[in-house]
Amino acid sequence: MGLADGFSGILFDMDGVLLDTMSAHVRAWVGACGELWLMLDEHEVYLREGEKAEVSARDFIKANGMMTTKARVRTLVEVKERLFAQYARQPSVFPGAVALLSACRERGLQLALVTGTQRVEMQSVLPVELVGFFTASVCGDEVLRGKPNPEPYLAAAMKLGLQPRQCLAVENAPYGIRSAKTAGCRVIAVRSYLSDGDLAEADVLIDNLPAILEQL
Repeated sequence: MGLADGFSGILFDMDGVLLDTMSAHVRAWVGACGELWLMLDEHEVYLREGEKAEVSARDFIKANGMMTTKARVRTLVEVKERLFAQYARQPSVFPGAVALLSACRERGLQLALVTGTQRVEMQSVLPVELVGFFTASVCGDEVLRGKPNPEPYLAAAMKLGLQPRQCLAVENAPYGIRSAKTAGCRVIAVRSYLSDGDLAEADVLIDNLPAILEQL
């Protein structure tokens, strides 16, 4: 029995699943916090992957004992976005991504992209060869509550005209896994950056995209 048997759609996270962009996100967050004299542990960024930028910024500021004013949060997000645009100009596509997406489409599966990245950032980094595979996409600035809330995955399934239980989600971080699971999707987690303990809420753990293709 294949991993996608019984499903009509597959919902893909972007950063850390299809694109090797997390190092740029981490570098941008750490750099932005440094400009505002805030301390930030890199591992915290990996754990919070998929979260709305405003929520992350607020929590990073709060963790440093500073007041989380709207202006301060907005400034931190803007600096992070500026730095990310510099660091992620030519992101690498993970090996096997194109082959996996092609195989999914050949099987008649509907595909959607579900990312915590804002749409302007997504459009700047997602390579042309990947764009055409997706019928729908949901970005971090298009939902009221980002990952780990189920709203992003509920919205993506709805855009495809499917129920979440008809969808398989491919994630690589705790917040995204929780978002998809709470929405009602079955979740495959790719070991991109984090340990099995961090990914424990997923239904299936797998090493890379080619491994998913082999079991599709």
